[in-house]
Amino acid sequence: MEAFMNQYVYEVEEGKGLSEVISRFQRARKKEDRHLLISIFHASNDRKIIAEDLALLKEAFPGTEMAGMSASGGIMSGHMVLGRSVVSFSAFQDTEVKVFSYDISAMTPAEAGERALETFRQIPRLSGIEIFTTLSTVNVDDFLTALDNLPPSVSVFGGGADTYTGGDGTCVFGNDFISKKAIVAVCFAGKVKIHVYQNLGWQPLGKAMTITATDGDKVIRELDGKPAVHVYEKYLKIKKSDFGGQQLMSFPLLILRNGRMLARLPAACREDGSLMMTSNCFAGEEARLAYGDLNEIIERCQANTKKIRQFSPEGITIFSCITRRLFLKEDTNQVLAPYGEIAPVCGGYSHGEISRLHGKTEALNMTLVAAVFREREGNVDSGRDPSSIVFQSGSMTTIQRLASFITVSTAELERTNALLAEANRKLSYVAAHDGLTGLLNRESIESILHRLVWERRKDRIDFSAIMIDLDDFKSINDIHGHSEGDRVLKEVSSIFMDEIKPPRKAGRWGGDEFVILLPDTGEDKAFALAERLKKEFQRLVKCGGKSVSASFGVTSSKEGETFDSFYRKMDTALYHAKFKGKNRIFII
Repeated sequence: MEAFMNQYVYEVEEGKGLSEVISRFQRARKKEDRHLLISIFHASNDRKIIAEDLALLKEAFPGTEMAGMSASGGIMSGHMVLGRSVVSFSAFQDTEVKVFSYDISAMTPAEAGERALETFRQIPRLSGIEIFTTLSTVNVDDFLTALDNLPPSVSVFGGGADTYTGGDGTCVFGNDFISKKAIVAVCFAGKVKIHVYQNLGWQPLGKAMTITATDGDKVIRELDGKPAVHVYEKYLKIKKSDFGGQQLMSFPLLILRNGRMLARLPAACREDGSLMMTSNCFAGEEARLAYGDLNEIIERCQANTKKIRQFSPEGITIFSCITRRLFLKEDTNQVLAPYGEIAPVCGGYSHGEISRLHGKTEALNMTLVAAVFREREGNVDSGRDPSSIVFQSGSMTTIQRLASFITVSTAELERTNALLAEANRKLSYVAAHDGLTGLLNRESIESILHRLVWERRKDRIDFSAIMIDLDDFKSINDIHGHSEGDRVLKEVSSIFMDEIKPPRKAGRWGGDEFVILLPDTGEDKAFALAERLKKEFQRLVKCGGKSVSASFGVTSSKEGETFDSFYRKMDTALYHAKFKGKNRIFII
């Protein structure tokens, strides 16, 4: 009988549900499923919780290989999973699986790479290696370089553990081993064929530059002989104090290395103008600014999934950078959905990704890496063409056209200083405000939040924030139409304008999400404001004869806070408010 692979994927709520998943898999498992790998993209980074789950799985499936990592979101069946773990049972007929763990607190990555290479070379019929690691605490470059000595036919893929709140509290695990500073490798040997595809989507923008000075491998001091921040100040008007957040996600650097473009996102800017990067960069490399384009990301996804469909996989594993989830927001599932149309999918959101191309393995950033598996010989029809379910957004095209309009209009208005000054005033207002509601837009709110975080670190001035999401807003648009949805958004914004006075700021974060920033305000006052707004919404905002409610996430600043950590706290607080039943307030 021809061998083939079966992949069973489930989502698990923390603290319960794993026993039920085990029972469901035991009922679904086929008698021909011989060799089993259990992969977990865990919603928690608490090693005690993870250990309890691993022990439960070990008891149910003694001798089975297990591996995984903490993740800032899961991926299953073509959609993201937030607040729950994703567990995959990959069952093979003629492929053996073995998990190896390397404790980087007890050895260097180079030593781990030497040991791994020696071990992996002894494995007959080695097809591929999956890597789970803590990229926030481990520099894996030397380990990955060692793996480049394996035959080119061996696929290498994987990613870095992450958490919902960011930071270095990530962990990986392999069987009984759990660590916050380690590399876990899963080896596949046998009949299985593994192909790896990667999808970036950020496109080069402007002229090529040379990295002329670095400080280690994750700090760019100079580009074309000038402080690295100069390129952002000159071309994008992004100041040192504004580094981090959505605007940087839209404009990373692209590095040309070994025949492929690698995204590198600036994480912070030092006083001397050096850029602290999320992944390695080297002096002498060519770098260009890049531009985040939703259409391009979706089109690359279409191209990848068409190739994947021709491969006819029986299972897919995805490592997607957390930056993509934060950048794409409500469009995330548009990118993931086509993969779920082809085969069972498991995966998670990572802090960096790993992929081998042309025999060279690199740590990536802002990328989606999809590894596809198949034991069956030959290609078979995998069902619907995934390109048929991808919606092409026009939002980026609108921005590009607006940029062209501003360029031409500015050239014409330069004929008179008076007209130019008036045009600049209007453009500044438009650039800072949301067109529908009149509130500050996301870029403006992010800029203010950057300043508040900087002031908190410099002068220890406390501040708080409230993140708000209208409950069941999609149903308003679906049932009553988008014009009614726009009316509701305007009424909600009107309440903000009445209630939020300077120096407090209110803005539209996107869609039906809003953010209120409260300088020099503690948690108690922020909570009181959230309660007042919650009551005002239900009293004043109606649709279809019913009150419109909202969920509120409240958080306050802490010592040592960064923009990214505070943003994740806001997002997590709001998620918990929604997850716990909506129309409520949750404080982190």
